[in-house]
Amino acid sequence: MNKLTWRAFEFEQPERHPNWFVSLWILALALVVVAIILKSYLMAVFVIIAAALLNIYAVKEPAEYEFSLNTETLTIGEKNHHLTDFKSFWIFERENGNVLSLEGKNVMNSHLEVPLAEMDIDIVRSILLASVTEKEHSESMTDILARILKF
Repeated sequence: MNKLTWRAFEFEQPERHPNWFVSLWILALALVVVAIILKSYLMAVFVIIAAALLNIYAVKEPAEYEFSLNTETLTIGEKNHHLTDFKSFWIFERENGNVLSLEGKNVMNSHLEVPLAEMDIDIVRSILLASVTEKEHSESMTDILARILKF
C-alpha cells in the first residue's frame, strides 16, 4: 500500500505591508462613523469587533501539520478522514504551492482543502484515484476574494 507523508502549514501566510492594517482600521472607522450617523449603534459595535477579529486573524501564525495519505485515509495531524466520505477531488496547481481540494458527500463535511507542499501531484493523484473520482472543482468566490485581499 502506497503511503505519502509530508509536513505543511495549515494556510499560506501572505506578507502584509503595514498599510494593509492601516487600511483595515480606516475602513472600520469610516463604517463606525456611518453607523453612528445612522444611529445604528449595534452595527458600530459589530464593525469594531469584526475589524479586531480580522486584525487578530491576520497576524496569527499558521500551525504546521503532518499529513499522510494512503488509498483509504487522509490523516491531518491526529484526525483521520476516510476517502470514501468524499465524492471527488481536484488538485489546484498554484505558484505558491499546490492544493488538494476534496468535495465531501454530506453537508457537514462539504469541502476540504489540503496544502500539498512539495509533493509530486502525479503520485498524489494516483493514490486518490483508487478511492475517489477526479472532477474539476471551481474555486469559491470567498477563496478568490480572500487571496486577492491577502487573507
